Amino acid sequence: MLLSLLALVVSTFWTSVRFPLFKVDYSTVIYAQNKELLGAHIAADGQWRFPQGDSVPEKFATGLLMFEDEHFYKHPGVNPFSIARALQQNISEGKVVSGGSTITMQVIRMATQRNRTVWNKGIEIIQALRLELSHSKKEILHLYATHAPFGGNVVGLEAAAWRYFQRPPNQLSWAESAMLAVLPNAPGLIHPGKNRTLLLRKRNLLLKKLRERGKLDSMTYQLALEEPIPAHPYALPQLAPHLLDYCRKREEGITYHLTLNHTIQKRTNQTVNIHHRKLRLNEIHNAAAIVVEVKTGKVLAYCGNTTPVKKPFHQNHVDIIQASRSTGSILKPFLYAASLQDGILLPKQLIPDIPTYYKSFAPKNYNRTYSGAVRANEALSRSLNVPAVRMLKGYGTARFCDMLQKTGLSTIKSTPDHYGLSLILGGAEANLFELSGAYASMARNLLNYSENHNLYYTNAFQKPILFENEELEQGTLSEFCQVYGASATYQTFAALTGVARPDEEAGWQMFSSSRKIAWKTGTSFGYRDAWAIGITPEYIVGVWVGNATGEGRPGIVGGTTAGPILFDIYRHLPKTTWFQPPYDDMVKTAICKTSGYKAGPNCNIDSMYIPSQGNKGELCPYHHLIHLDETQRYRVQSDCYPTSKMRHEKWFILPPVMEWYYRKYHPLYKRMPPMHPGCPPLQAKVMEFIYPQNTNKLYLPIGIDGQTQAVVLKVAHRNSTATIFWHLDNEYIGETNFVHQMAIQPNIGKHQITLMDEEGHILQKKIYCVGRGDD
Repeated sequence: MLLSLLALVVSTFWTSVRFPLFKVDYSTVIYAQNKELLGAHIAADGQWRFPQGDSVPEKFATGLLMFEDEHFYKHPGVNPFSIARALQQNISEGKVVSGGSTITMQVIRMATQRNRTVWNKGIEIIQALRLELSHSKKEILHLYATHAPFGGNVVGLEAAAWRYFQRPPNQLSWAESAMLAVLPNAPGLIHPGKNRTLLLRKRNLLLKKLRERGKLDSMTYQLALEEPIPAHPYALPQLAPHLLDYCRKREEGITYHLTLNHTIQKRTNQTVNIHHRKLRLNEIHNAAAIVVEVKTGKVLAYCGNTTPVKKPFHQNHVDIIQASRSTGSILKPFLYAASLQDGILLPKQLIPDIPTYYKSFAPKNYNRTYSGAVRANEALSRSLNVPAVRMLKGYGTARFCDMLQKTGLSTIKSTPDHYGLSLILGGAEANLFELSGAYASMARNLLNYSENHNLYYTNAFQKPILFENEELEQGTLSEFCQVYGASATYQTFAALTGVARPDEEAGWQMFSSSRKIAWKTGTSFGYRDAWAIGITPEYIVGVWVGNATGEGRPGIVGGTTAGPILFDIYRHLPKTTWFQPPYDDMVKTAICKTSGYKAGPNCNIDSMYIPSQGNKGELCPYHHLIHLDETQRYRVQSDCYPTSKMRHEKWFILPPVMEWYYRKYHPLYKRMPPMHPGCPPLQAKVMEFIYPQNTNKLYLPIGIDGQTQAVVLKVAHRNSTATIFWHLDNEYIGETNFVHQMAIQPNIGKHQITLMDEEGHILQKKIYCVGRGDD
């Protein structure tokens, strides 16, 4: 019987405390590097209660124990002398003036929230003894510091330090630590906004006691007495509110240690909001920016949107960095690098920039002009749409979609047919987070090539890292998979240094303090999204500008809205360098000086380093050997002119359409001389259709009366003064001079267009006319 009773007592004692001791809600807290607070979200119960920290600072612990429980490390959870003294004081005063509670007993009372009665005091004593058996003194002190009330809705030392002093607890002075040590004793009475005299007196009494016990020297004591107490609680910092919401979606009520740099984050926020004040004058209300460290992949700044300046908030709560938006031209560098990597393109190779038609899709350059032929790197730096579409046509939409997925863009998940050729002009969506990670991965791979003996890793393309406990994954040589080679990446970045900078950056090459930055802009259809992404070996800076609602505005253009923000952010970053050429991944090759192709037998030869894969590219198709008469004014051939009198010249000859546009911007371009009057005309390609170009199917427009309308055909001729005679189904329909356009209105069905110039050159094309909506 006695044993059973004893067992019951022991069992009751052991189960008197249930763990976890505190079942409360905590704030979600985010810290930058070096444990600098970025922001916090109030707990579900309306309290500012931070999750338990790593340790209790020595100054606070010393002051707390001196004020509340000097023998904390000596007693088993209950101090009988303190209880006896408190009982004597209460009897003499006739009311409860002291409880004699130890720190351990106070922890129990905070957890149970019981009224202060003699019976409850007895329960607290039992539970305090039990708590001491299962927790160390350090752990109990942690529980107290995390859950003690500090006035108002401030709970816990960590929250109190930030609310009252805007610093973490371990950076508080002796005076500040002493003030927080006395607050939990009567938090409702001595809130810093009230009863300031009483709060000051209690703090100073504790400081005096610390001085008397040798914890403070005289100088520290005197200086501590001079420190004022805070007049009111301060608002907690909110430097990354959208990132805070992102963390809350993962899990609420915990502390997140992020990779952000506090200083860079603050300056990035300021830069975005300064520009926002100007942008909102044009009803552009949202902007976002991210800074990624290339080598580590860590996010150093995350500004998810602008700070609202007035109501309504214009969707400022939307985290644009994670939102999918139309890409505009921001994907063009990936296509350029992939084409270099595949060997189907060389950096200075001429590519067509002429009117181009694909069924019902006709891409246009931003300025609505055409260069005829433009170097590939220049087409990228100028962000020309027509060359990009033609490049995608040659590379293959399906292959490019696969390449983008390998690059880490998870938003590219529809079928290639869904995107079509408009993919490269903004027909897909991406978010700033993954785009920045993709460009950072390209830069990191290029750096790794130089530093790690040409090693590549399949998982080198990764999203940026936000949390300090994460690292980039490293692959092995057995996982070899080269997405973009080092040389292709380097040549892409080199081309992007030629992108015209904002007006504020004019003449940047003239200043020694200027940075060499590769950057690319993008503008979506309807002026809804403006992008700018900058690249250096150290940092990737990504910027988006627009309206989160999707409303377009004429001023939402990458170069003029997002670009200035990007360069201002770079000004606040540490000094940057530039990439070293990866010569091991290049070959020095003879290049045609004029066309940029591999040099053919009729080219003026130059040499340059190109990607190794470029060696399999085709020879220059634009240089030909032509035969001239003695005067070099006419072309001739052997059956009409003595071969002994011929002059043989290497001649740069573009196809007619390319030539027609090219010579407008290149006055030194030499057209081929005409055929000698005594020689029959060669059926050389002197005419070429501009429209229809890539198809024989011609769609006839339908008028409001339901009838088919005329359609305009366009042709380019090498000779700007030539006259072209037009025939439809062998019936003469007219002639054109200088500008060769002809409106025709054929019936639906098959037809033949025949063109002839004065020299007898003929161009024919069979067409099949259908009405809109017909197959």
